[in-house]
Amino acid sequence: MGKWGVLGAAVVAARTAWTVRTWQRVRELPAVGATGGTVTVVVPARDEAANIDRCLRGLRGQDYPGLRIVVVDDASEDGTADLVRRHVEEDPRVELVPSDGPPSGWAGKVHALHLGAERAESDWLLFVDADTEAAPDLVGRLLAAAARDDVDLVSTAGRSTTANAGWWLLLPPVNMLLFEATSVDGGRGRALAVGHCILVSRTAHDQAGGWRAIAGSRADDVEFATLIRDTGGRTRYVDGTGSLATGGMATFAEAYRSVRKSVVAGTSVYPGGPVAASLVLGVTGVAQVLYGLVPIVTAARGSKPGQAAWLAHSVANRVYLRRSRQPAAAAVLGPVASVAFGVLVLDAAWRVLRGGATWKGRDVRG
Repeated sequence: MGKWGVLGAAVVAARTAWTVRTWQRVRELPAVGATGGTVTVVVPARDEAANIDRCLRGLRGQDYPGLRIVVVDDASEDGTADLVRRHVEEDPRVELVPSDGPPSGWAGKVHALHLGAERAESDWLLFVDADTEAAPDLVGRLLAAAARDDVDLVSTAGRSTTANAGWWLLLPPVNMLLFEATSVDGGRGRALAVGHCILVSRTAHDQAGGWRAIAGSRADDVEFATLIRDTGGRTRYVDGTGSLATGGMATFAEAYRSVRKSVVAGTSVYPGGPVAASLVLGVTGVAQVLYGLVPIVTAARGSKPGQAAWLAHSVANRVYLRRSRQPAAAAVLGPVASVAFGVLVLDAAWRVLRGGATWKGRDVRG
């Protein structure tokens, strides 16, 4: 491989260094929670009968006073609303808001979040996905993080409820690309947030125009955090995996579909329509496959640069896997993960171009 092998290893090492350095800036939630006023939790739910009961039990079990829970049933057809009604009967803090689905110009989840926010009169709004499960200290620790970092928005991802290959092979490359395209403190580019869990002050929410300001967005989490930042708010991505779990990617197949949906939804910010978006994704997918395949081939031939690149892949993946409570030993599959993710991106590119990019019966293309 010669100088090209050395150059390739250097590129992998540089990206790994960036990822590791960024993770060092992602602080964990404070160990002790805080009180910071009233909080309304908004849960958008579409066909979440398998998850909503667990989600609401976790939210009702919060050790935080002054809490309300608003569930927006987004035209579910699987009995989600019936399960929520049982919680409404058991706990006066829980409210069910029915919806027939989004009107023209709105993305489904964004519309549900908007409806939930309209029902709130609290100091803070906490938006959580229906397939998450919160530990009793989540709300207090999120507010403590907002106070510690002096920010208006705090976001975190949840850890997986299972150990599975989807988290080993698909999520580490996603994490690397997110860290390169966004910033954990909103200081450059787009501000990082993850839809699993977003806490925002009511003042910053209203000042930004709320979810209505990004009504048609499919990449709603990053766009919302960026909106808050661009309208004068401060944002921060934190590590809250000790207090939040997600069951939405419990198998490789579920993780694959979820990540592919997010990749396709991210094209909503691309100019030029589906053809241009598909081309960008196609180039990205090929680059990802080569990024992982070259170290595999060269290392197998005894190339020292190839072995160094494989090691760098593994280091970057190990940091992510440890933070997400996955087996760190799976990091050895680093280059394989890049190939797997590249294949997924190519699949997403095809679906953007030809259609079939749906999630719970709705088109997720921008």
